[in-house]
Amino acid sequence: MANRARQRKGTSETETMTEYQLLHEMDFRNPEPSKSKLCQVLKVMLLVCPCLAVGVFIGWLSFRNSGGSQNCQIQPNSDQQHQHDMENTFKRIMNDLAKENIISNLRNYTGRQRLSGTDGVHELGRHIAQQWRDHGLDKVEVTPYEVLLSYPNTTDPNKVQIVLDNGTAVFTSTFVEKPLDPDGNQTDIIPPYNSFAPAGIVQGDLVYVNYGQIEDFMFLKNNLSINFTNKIVIARYGKIFRGDKVLNAQRFNASGVILYSDPADVNINGTSDTYPHSWWMPDTGVQRGTVGGDGDYLTPFYPAREYAHRLAVDKSIINIKIPCHPIGYGDAIHFLRELGGHVAPDTWKGKLNITYMIGPGFINTTRKVKLTVNNYLKVVTVENIIGIIKGKVEPDRYVLLGNHHDAWVFGAIDPLSGTAALTEITRVMGEMIKSGIRPRRTIVFCTWGGEEVGLIGSTEWVEEYMKVLYERAVAYINVDYAVDYTDYLMAGTSPLLQDPLYQAAKIIPNPDPTSPYRTLYDIWNKTNPGNGTGEPSIYYSLGSGSDMAAFYERAGVPSIDMWYSYDFKKWNIISYPLYHSAYETFHMYTAFIDPSFNYTLTMARLWGVLSWKLADEFLLSFDVRRYAKAVADVINTFKIQYGTLWNEQSVNIAALDSASSNFTLAAHNFYDYVRTLDKNDSLAVRMVNDKMIQLERTFIDPEGVPGRPIYKHVMFAPSKFDSYTGSSFPGIVDTMFEIQHNNANSWELLKQQVYVVTYTIQSAANSLDPIGL
Repeated sequence: MANRARQRKGTSETETMTEYQLLHEMDFRNPEPSKSKLCQVLKVMLLVCPCLAVGVFIGWLSFRNSGGSQNCQIQPNSDQQHQHDMENTFKRIMNDLAKENIISNLRNYTGRQRLSGTDGVHELGRHIAQQWRDHGLDKVEVTPYEVLLSYPNTTDPNKVQIVLDNGTAVFTSTFVEKPLDPDGNQTDIIPPYNSFAPAGIVQGDLVYVNYGQIEDFMFLKNNLSINFTNKIVIARYGKIFRGDKVLNAQRFNASGVILYSDPADVNINGTSDTYPHSWWMPDTGVQRGTVGGDGDYLTPFYPAREYAHRLAVDKSIINIKIPCHPIGYGDAIHFLRELGGHVAPDTWKGKLNITYMIGPGFINTTRKVKLTVNNYLKVVTVENIIGIIKGKVEPDRYVLLGNHHDAWVFGAIDPLSGTAALTEITRVMGEMIKSGIRPRRTIVFCTWGGEEVGLIGSTEWVEEYMKVLYERAVAYINVDYAVDYTDYLMAGTSPLLQDPLYQAAKIIPNPDPTSPYRTLYDIWNKTNPGNGTGEPSIYYSLGSGSDMAAFYERAGVPSIDMWYSYDFKKWNIISYPLYHSAYETFHMYTAFIDPSFNYTLTMARLWGVLSWKLADEFLLSFDVRRYAKAVADVINTFKIQYGTLWNEQSVNIAALDSASSNFTLAAHNFYDYVRTLDKNDSLAVRMVNDKMIQLERTFIDPEGVPGRPIYKHVMFAPSKFDSYTGSSFPGIVDTMFEIQHNNANSWELLKQQVYVVTYTIQSAANSLDPIGL
């Protein structure tokens, strides 16, 4: 046992002795057996040897029929052979994925509105489930959840009006988007709305608040002395999650919110050549979207199954209390050009042909804004489709692929470009299973319901299977949608999955056949390089903009979110222009997003190869040093930004710095040990793999981040002021924001959060130790 401990510290394999070898090297010094006993032994051997020979022959036949050395874990060359077999499997995945099938899937999936909880999305879910069964997956099931959703009243629609003192409306916003292509010319489309914005009618003066960020409200309050009480605010979409705009308005006592898409963000050249002639948003387009939180409001922290105890709606944790409604910029101009008061700062000016003013109120003081929202709440069923390929060696370890199939309208980009690709992956892997090729670990295919209205399907499923996922999930790979443009690959990842992602990208061909760059990795590194790293750009803090949130930030499952996108340096916009509008049709996708479908196919290839790699490699290709470096980088940033202030307040920086150093040392020692590991020792490999998987879990705190217990990840969780983006150590970052910007007396909370982070980092270091105690 002592020699085993030496090996874990990085000694060479020649110095290592297994327990089996130790037993054979011991001298038991038994007395010499008598001749009679020798005769008895010989008789027994004559009887046993033929039986052993038959057993060996049967075992050889079984070994041969099960695929030879591909399935053997003890042969000296099994790892090399297995690598060769995996390479052949990767080639098969890439060659067999057919973009014609992806095109057909996308055309069928976008045939009608797929709004959460409606007949359209249920029809699609059942269709996908049948496709997956036909493809030969081992198991396909529909998992329903009864959840609270929000819908607009189509007989008494939401509206925003300019009214006179006597109540007469001189302008009323439009109810529906004008159809602009044959695919979108359907009469049963539910009109634009913000789900979970409560019903209400409010009237008052209007204030323009730019993007509605917390900094925008603070500027107006502190610099212009604007009082938001009983005011309706109008904010442009962009920069932060729309729900945080409403929460910010609530914090400053506004009575209602109007959201709109400014041409500066959806038609940046100010051209009249908008959709259906380009991908730019026309003035009739409206971005829908939820303003609510994650998961079912009536069953917080627990799955919304049929047996669930549900809170009363008035006792629920719904945190949006004021009405909100979205409009297009063709309507928004009628309100913005009437504003008086202060001239907006230059950085607040959009691209409408007006002078941007802030208010409060209109130039004509006899006119007010009236906001009418008639949304209602209803308990409905959302359904996930779960498909399984059972692993042949470690069926209790899971690699999960996820996407959602609900959409605000037709969802050609978001999400169904991803769903179409996922279904094609199930076809190819199903054929592989039929031909006898099966991964080492279990692969789980997930298409979620209710994502658009608050990540509901995935959140409820994670809550239901939290205990199992916490122990057994290897990785979750999310593709919310496959492509929104074709400039370069975007990827957010756990530090643990950075290397597997790069390795898979090096296998995938460049989607542009005319490029001199051969692989996806090569073109990714050229078009979207990391900042001085020599590697492609990635980001670590995934936020909660898609279904990886519950896996990463609650269950501690290493996760990736990836898609092909546009160059942010070319177009400084937060999302593709037609996002969540009725114009996300099959025609739009094929005309302006990926006409060749080369990039959609590339995303399917990357998704398929990466998931198979993680499911089939003996030793997971995680590099724990990445995590230690990510932690150290953030700690160093804290010391630069806050060091002087923290020392003045006696914040324990030394302990935090020491824990980070310990984690770095432990990660390097563990890496050295893994390099010397005998990959044919299945138990040792399993132990190492489990340690790497569980490293992510060491950053999960049962208490959650301050004031937001749903988010458990101490290092990576959504920002308090923007759920789309993440913060590194948000408990520290958010508390420091309150101290620096709101003069909050929160130093004791800050010290407590620094202590929690210190403890968590040291726990991560301990988890990599051979014993850990």
